[in-house]
Amino acid sequence: MKIKVNKMKAKLVREFLNEEFGQKDLVRMQDIQTKSAGDHDKELSLAATQAKIITNPVKAKARAEAAEQVFGSGSDIAEIFHQRAQELGGDYVRAEASRGVLAPVKGPVGKGEKLEREFKKKSILPSERVRKPDAEAAGGGFSKTGDVFKGTGIGRYAQGVETSDEYIYRPASILPIGRVNFGTGKSPMIDVKNEWPDSTIEIWSDGRNNKAIFTSGSANAKLGNRRDFRHDQTWQYIGRGWKLIDYAPVKDLYELIRLYGGSLPGYTYK
Repeated sequence: MKIKVNKMKAKLVREFLNEEFGQKDLVRMQDIQTKSAGDHDKELSLAATQAKIITNPVKAKARAEAAEQVFGSGSDIAEIFHQRAQELGGDYVRAEASRGVLAPVKGPVGKGEKLEREFKKKSILPSERVRKPDAEAAGGGFSKTGDVFKGTGIGRYAQGVETSDEYIYRPASILPIGRVNFGTGKSPMIDVKNEWPDSTIEIWSDGRNNKAIFTSGSANAKLGNRRDFRHDQTWQYIGRGWKLIDYAPVKDLYELIRLYGGSLPGYTYK
């Protein structure tokens, strides 16, 4: 299945909105919101402190764009970072997503208390919606995380995910795009967040390492399916018997970080 990319349209949208920020930029703004616990004066103070230590104009602009999403368009928090970007680079600074990933802070802390971070679940991934066969016998599938619904197929896990142990014998043709950063959406060849916003990312495992394959529409297989993969141009095997372990829309790319790390080798179906 080929991904249809309208590069010109995506380019025009980015230039008009100037939206370019990564997971780390977004978390920094969420941190301000969480640490302040509704105290707007504290939000302004934390934003001013953070902006002051930024020395790169494109980074300041990225934080401004992230602040627009967290605090709202035209917010005074975002304006602090817009002004910092202007101070450092003038009127025509373009945002560039900060590399790397960061777990959000759990909550506000008092003076001298240790700041704790954890990845939050805003979207439940398919691998987390697979009901355990022994859920009822095990007391409802109670998990170590304290989420009493995990593994039960009820509550926010009610939408079950179909699985299969079928081996798909027809090899799939894929093309490497380099390692994809889940924080920025960028690989050496393409920015998947901006160029493929409506696509799906599949996570496949060879038993030791995971891979990310991008496709248009929905996932090409069910969780548990195994398949062989060949290089689209050389027709040489890239992998045999890879197993589909997860998938998600590209808009939920950040959500993969807590389970699969900040980046994975990327491919696209051809």
